[in-house]
Amino acid sequence: MNHRTNHSGPNTRPGISTDPVTPASGYVFVTTSTFFAACATVTGKWNLVEISALLMSALIFTIATVALSVGYIPFRGLRAMFTQTRRGWFWMWMFTLSSFLAVWFFWEGVQRMDPSLAAFLNRSEVMIAIILGMIFLKERFNRIETAGAILSIAGIVIMRLTLRMEYSTGFWLVLAGSLFFGITEFFSKVAVRHVSPVPLVYLRNMFMAVVYWIFFFGGDGDFGGLEKVWPGVLALGFFGPIFSRLSYLSALKRMELAKVAIISQGQPVFVILISLLWLHQLPTVREVTGGIFLTVGCLVMILGRHQWNSPWFSRWLTRKKAH
Repeated sequence: MNHRTNHSGPNTRPGISTDPVTPASGYVFVTTSTFFAACATVTGKWNLVEISALLMSALIFTIATVALSVGYIPFRGLRAMFTQTRRGWFWMWMFTLSSFLAVWFFWEGVQRMDPSLAAFLNRSEVMIAIILGMIFLKERFNRIETAGAILSIAGIVIMRLTLRMEYSTGFWLVLAGSLFFGITEFFSKVAVRHVSPVPLVYLRNMFMAVVYWIFFFGGDGDFGGLEKVWPGVLALGFFGPIFSRLSYLSALKRMELAKVAIISQGQPVFVILISLLWLHQLPTVREVTGGIFLTVGCLVMILGRHQWNSPWFSRWLTRKKAH
């Protein structure tokens, strides 16, 4: 992917942040995002034993909005949050709307079908993100990165594949959610070029909180069980909408969408480790095998980018073409 250099001059448009050529830090950010997403998954499962998904969603986006309001606005001011270009506002709203639809369709589908099948169907968001990145962002893999991507996707399939098909309403809802998750990642890649990660996350969280509260109070409005899991809800408000999402957007500023989408799918590996340490749940042979494929694939992608761009590899390739 071609990166634009951030410089002042007649061709520089204000309000647009360029993509820094710092893929190494991008890998750190996407790994950090994946770790906190895994923490959010484990914590969320614990919370949902006692409260509804609608209440949990409304609370965590509210917590995230309040936390960013306290920790960011006093130092940067409201202008840093709300003064955006017209194009920035457009992509921010597209990102927020697709996020809401993705989460809504997914949880509605999970309530109607086998969660294991839903988890596998939702992985199709990776292919959607890769296709959108290649078509609209002109992203490409080198040969080593392609091999790593294939290993990673194989690991996802091994861990999540189920041969039981349920063409029910839940099936199509989860599939729709996966489609919107893939579109969301594409929108976030474009939006982060026009809006900095913190304002982008803040505005998205605030809108999501308002909409979820409207739906919550429009329904049963039941707070039952919250007294048992409030520490988990509080932690989830930081793990997911703040730490994971901010790290993900920071990775997107530095790396191609397709690579970030694939590496972020290493979340199940972290979930297995956290479940083993915290819940003392042993992974199955299938989970371990898929986790190995996924981890090796991500490492191959990381090393592939480094080796492909190294002076040693360039000299070797030049000598090979000469012969």
